Amino acid sequence: MIMKENNGISLSVIVPCYNVERYLELSLRCLERQWNGRNDYEIILVNDASTDNTLEKLIGFQQRYPDNVIVINKRENEGVAAARNSGLDIAQGKWIVFFDPDDALVDGGYSQLLAITEKEEFDILSFGVSVDAEGVISEVPVRIDINVDWRGTSQDYLMNQLFGTSLSFFYKRSILNDRRFPIVVVNEDLLFVVPVFLGNHVMVRTEAKVYHYIVHVNSAAFVSSDYKRMSRQCDDIIKVVETIESFKDGQPEPIRLRLLKRQQFFVHNMSNRLLVSNKNKNEINLIVHALERLQLFPLLGNGKMTRIINYVFTHLWILPVFRPMYRLFRRIYNKIYY
Repeated sequence: MIMKENNGISLSVIVPCYNVERYLELSLRCLERQWNGRNDYEIILVNDASTDNTLEKLIGFQQRYPDNVIVINKRENEGVAAARNSGLDIAQGKWIVFFDPDDALVDGGYSQLLAITEKEEFDILSFGVSVDAEGVISEVPVRIDINVDWRGTSQDYLMNQLFGTSLSFFYKRSILNDRRFPIVVVNEDLLFVVPVFLGNHVMVRTEAKVYHYIVHVNSAAFVSSDYKRMSRQCDDIIKVVETIESFKDGQPEPIRLRLLKRQQFFVHNMSNRLLVSNKNKNEINLIVHALERLQLFPLLGNGKMTRIINYVFTHLWILPVFRPMYRLFRRIYNKIYY
């Protein structure tokens, strides 16, 4: 679907929301303190069939800012990827940015980034991200000065910067007209941004940490003790690494190697989930064989945990003994750090 003309709107902020009532006081306060007097923006809040009071809070925010806030109320829960796509379908801004409602933004960050877009021509603006544990931030992070620190192409960025989140970029709307998030429950960001970067667009970056990603027990990055949830995430991570394999087609060797390293990162990430999951030995064997075909197993690295995982996955008879021990370790670790 082609997005509408921008009608004077400089920035569309797309916010997928599912049962985030407890986080909205901070995140909505962050959103209302972004603009420094600007009025050329829209905030698209997508309620993904929440069962708490999320929708009521979103409607209350819309009533306070009726000229700038749109609420989409989905009748069925379809996940964060589909919710963001619903926002993309109606976004009218010249620029698009994604924000998650359990995170935070520095005061006035978006307005300063918009000022950068008005000074020179480019397609993507990258900004820094701070990763914080839940409870560290209880108020809007203080205002910071934002300046351009790097210029290049999106392929240069892919080769030299961490990538995997969709949240730390302003995208020119014209480069996203046919781009949507794949419908997976984890790592949908990577599958969205990599094809964009491979388009070799003009790009600038500021190291200023505008975005605060807050890790908590409901975060996609959190390795929980929910066996079924971890199993679903493992299935989607396999889809992710297989899709990245298809991205390599026709790319020069340096980019192929860079994508390979990202695949290896996600396989390491999946191995922790796989040990927590309820997948049986036969299912794990199938996953291991799939990784072998992609030349992603055995896991690379000399760390003790990597060696243990490689041993367990090649000697699955030990799984009934090792898995309860690892699950106990994860529960203790999560209680200490989260």
